[in-house]
Amino acid sequence: MPQPRELPPELRDRAFAVADAVGRGILADRLRRTDLAAPFHGVRRPAQQAGGYSDCIAYATRMPANHVFSHVTAARLLGIPLPARLSHDTRVHVTAVDGRAPRGIRVAGYATRRETLVERVSGGLRVTSALRTWTDLASQLSVDELVEAGDRLIGQPRSLTTHAAMSEAVGASAGLRGYRTLVRAFELVRPGSRSPRETRARLALVRAGLPEPELNAEIVLRRRTVHGDLLYRRWRVLIEYEGDQHRADPWQWAHDLERYNDLAEAGWLVIRASKTMTDGDLAARAARALRSRGWPE
Repeated sequence: MPQPRELPPELRDRAFAVADAVGRGILADRLRRTDLAAPFHGVRRPAQQAGGYSDCIAYATRMPANHVFSHVTAARLLGIPLPARLSHDTRVHVTAVDGRAPRGIRVAGYATRRETLVERVSGGLRVTSALRTWTDLASQLSVDELVEAGDRLIGQPRSLTTHAAMSEAVGASAGLRGYRTLVRAFELVRPGSRSPRETRARLALVRAGLPEPELNAEIVLRRRTVHGDLLYRRWRVLIEYEGDQHRADPWQWAHDLERYNDLAEAGWLVIRASKTMTDGDLAARAARALRSRGWPE
């Protein structure tokens, strides 16, 4: 089979609208060749580009001015954590503001008449603001999943909104689908988290009847100041999460040893946790550590 005729430079290696190609004199037969994929009606892109961000770029070539990426897609583009169960959802989620919900095989469409704040991310893509995305997700996530997302909004190292703004947004969402979930989640959101794992641990500790820990707070030692993941300052108990990089990187390993020695010298009891430790085991270890330090229960 002969090689497909090369596209003009302005259409190579990127998604483009069929109407744009036709306007440049490209025949319909060329647009049906196997080197091009048709992710959405009226759109073509290189066949080797697939999924995720590429889908958003492709949809944006035909995106009306009143459409904005929202819900699951906006969360992914903004770096808001989502549960693993949504990883199979490869549709683009798009909201029409003051218009009809978009339709398509690979499109999850919504419509709204509410005021919608829009941000732009890499590639100039229009997405609902982080705060609006979080309130929209209340109709699709559980309470704990929404807490993980909410903790990211006001977490470290860079927050996406404020606790006060979240409170206002919750109040403005009364009567909408998922409102009760949103209210319950907001009551559990805390600033300072660095990861969904820390959020899950915090919730597990509190639900096990333990005091609520501080998140990523400073600990002043004799030689330096360090930060702890989850800490009980009153009882000098610290929970530290360690990823694979902590053992695979010689410098990190040496740094960790020195840090833990300094903490022990200052009287801190450190529980070192990993992704394989269950919430129940973590809570039980924390309870034993707290009791050993005089926690009265």
